[in-house]
Amino acid sequence: MSEHAGAALPEHTDILIIGAGLSGIGAACKLRHEHPGKSITVLESRGNSGGTWDLFRYPGVRSDSDLYTYGYDFRPWTRQNPIAEGSAILDYIRDTARASGVDKLIHYHRRVTAADWSSGTSHWTVTVERTAPPEPRAGAAPSDVGGGAPGHSIDGPRPEPIGTGETQPITATWVFVATGYYGYDRPHIPDFAGVGGFRGQLVHPQFWPEDLDVRGKKVAVIGSGATAVTLLPELVTRGAETTMVQRTPSYILPLPSPGVAEKVLFMALGRARAARVMRPLMAAGQRALWVASKAAPRVVRAGIAAVNRRRLPADVSVREHFTPPYDPWDQRLCVAPNGDFFAALHEPNAHIVTAGIDRFDADGLVLTDGRRVAADVVVSATGFDLLMFGGARLSVDGRPVNLPERIAYRGAMLSDVPNLAFAIGYTNGSWTLKIGLVVDWLSRLIAHTDSVGAASVRPVAPEGLRTRPLLDFDAGYVQRSLDQLPRQGDTAPWRMAMNYFDDRRQLLRKPVVDRFLRFDDAAAPVPEQLPALLTGPGESGEERTVQLDDDRFICVRLDGPSDGAPLVLITGLAFDLATWPMSFVHALADRGYRVIRLDNRDVGRSFRVTSTSPSARRLLRGPLPEGQYSVEDMSEDVADTLRALGVERADVMGFSLGGMIAQSLAGHHPELVRRLISLCSTTGDPSVGTAATSTAALLMFPGAKTRDMYIRGRLVMSHHLAGPGFPVDVAYERQLAATHWDRSLDPRGEAEAMRRQIGAIRSSGDRTEVLSRITAPTLVIHGDKDKIVRPDGGPATAEVIPHARFVRIPGMGHQVHPMVVPRLFELVIDHLGDPREG
Repeated sequence: MSEHAGAALPEHTDILIIGAGLSGIGAACKLRHEHPGKSITVLESRGNSGGTWDLFRYPGVRSDSDLYTYGYDFRPWTRQNPIAEGSAILDYIRDTARASGVDKLIHYHRRVTAADWSSGTSHWTVTVERTAPPEPRAGAAPSDVGGGAPGHSIDGPRPEPIGTGETQPITATWVFVATGYYGYDRPHIPDFAGVGGFRGQLVHPQFWPEDLDVRGKKVAVIGSGATAVTLLPELVTRGAETTMVQRTPSYILPLPSPGVAEKVLFMALGRARAARVMRPLMAAGQRALWVASKAAPRVVRAGIAAVNRRRLPADVSVREHFTPPYDPWDQRLCVAPNGDFFAALHEPNAHIVTAGIDRFDADGLVLTDGRRVAADVVVSATGFDLLMFGGARLSVDGRPVNLPERIAYRGAMLSDVPNLAFAIGYTNGSWTLKIGLVVDWLSRLIAHTDSVGAASVRPVAPEGLRTRPLLDFDAGYVQRSLDQLPRQGDTAPWRMAMNYFDDRRQLLRKPVVDRFLRFDDAAAPVPEQLPALLTGPGESGEERTVQLDDDRFICVRLDGPSDGAPLVLITGLAFDLATWPMSFVHALADRGYRVIRLDNRDVGRSFRVTSTSPSARRLLRGPLPEGQYSVEDMSEDVADTLRALGVERADVMGFSLGGMIAQSLAGHHPELVRRLISLCSTTGDPSVGTAATSTAALLMFPGAKTRDMYIRGRLVMSHHLAGPGFPVDVAYERQLAATHWDRSLDPRGEAEAMRRQIGAIRSSGDRTEVLSRITAPTLVIHGDKDKIVRPDGGPATAEVIPHARFVRIPGMGHQVHPMVVPRLFELVIDHLGDPREG
């Protein structure tokens, strides 16, 4: 239990996560990593984290999905047993929480009962009830556990805490509901006739009595789903005479233990890297089976039957016990690790019968065909009823949200409900695959909402959108509760795809903004205007060509008040002035800065050098061509530009190569630089900050000869350089690349110009001595996922420059991304000060 178990709740939190299970812990880890400046609070109604895996204690409890896909993408499952026991999964979840510090964010025994959005404050007001631990007792009345057969108690402890009536409000900007969709205090127990006369024990798996000893007892397991398939082999092993009683069979597939190829992969790559390789492979396998089941159900049905027949004893009928009346994947397939379910049926104390239950009698079950199943213990593995949002009541401006009237947007938000997302995983694959994508998308949406200055965002469904049930699944627990769930649309992004690879494209690669999202309380752009606004140059500011001498001219763009404090932004390798997001430029201009962006020599609309471009071989080794310029030469361009503009002293910020230019300017011309910010740059010392081999290879590709080829090439590089915390927005990057091509004086010569700029870095070599002479107060910023200037280049730079301060941005690659603008702006203002305050 966390130290926050009894601690007071904060009055306000930026992000409120409801539920500390697999989904909630994963969301908290990612959002904390990618939004370090935001406060996060996790509420858990029970006394422990882990959700399902802390609650379920029945014998043999395990996952029915492989942990390569069921585990977290940011913390791969590294054990070789992919179908894990419940206790191992619980340890994995809690270890993940501890490793990321999320365990300290959890407040236990806090149940959310209601949440109301206020458009006036752009906050949720969440009503939180303090709960008390359940009293461990056997024989709880059915009404106490949320259901049950009339006249008989369900043995086992009550798992859910009880409400105390003590409530407290907390406000939140964002709410993420990670309670799943099961009502864990609502097991579905059919109204069995005669149950009151049964003399044995009636047990539901989630209320499993800790002291129940089944050895030598007759146990009947009612059900044919994953829980029943898990229980049978475990109860047989424990010495129980076990009979599985199923009204309708399920499809059951044996899942083999890791094969030779998988073991070799682990040995060759190491556990973490091998697990990352296995994740998409296993996801593809899940998808392939589902597609085949829909395309050729008879073939898949025959294949499953053939596999079952080879595994089963000769006297167990596949037709009777393993042939469902529906097609594969109309309901979820069950798995049997290493075929344990089939192996158990070879034991003399394991049995399976397929028939409906007519009634209970004193000694067990009477089936509809007249057969009897004697039982000392009956386990009702008959599933759950659904419960959205943990039963919390939602309202917007005091008006209740009626879930069946709402439509799910991207399977993550509800129509016309602002700043609230929820977690529903796949029914035809691993739950966590979808949750991870949703959280990644939500992180992008939060960052974008901040970057455009909006207070809230809500999806608005188009008029006439046709809808259907949220979960297109024939399972009984779904069919019983469809009238309590939101709906889904028939077209993206309102359709629940249940397709991991399609969702990856929709949630990670496509723009986070579309025409269905409405940003409120801000001058947020409509989606059609968004790319141009973010990439620039747009209509704002003034573009000038500054003639430095007969051969040199530099293109500059000026934004902000003419009498504002000058701030120079210098871009990096092969980037032009449009690289700086306009949201960043406008924010600085609004604070009173005179923002001066410029195209370095050989890019954009500045002058081109006529010297020979170095070949790839010469960039790696050997002499550079005659006339090759240096970083110092490029910094002289900036110095001369400032003098020509009449700027006596300026704050200077440089990105990548621009950071090196800014460093050189501050070292050689200290009179020109008031304060310095070096972003994603290094010292030139060859022992630090070197590019990854893969990046160096991409930089050596030949140049594009057409606009489309150039855009495609830039997209490849953008995907390569992007950090996991700031994934590529394809529409944004496409617009940025198109702007660069269109602004260039020589677009087909971009590759040669880039090699000359790389040659400038090599020509200058180790600049440590120059950096040690810098007197301007300096801030060094670096991403921890940089592939072009290795992350150790940042701290090395800060160590060399006297009194420099270093800040690492988690999840950031080598990019000036709109999503990182809020964090960059915060750091810049903190370092430079607010010019409006003198």
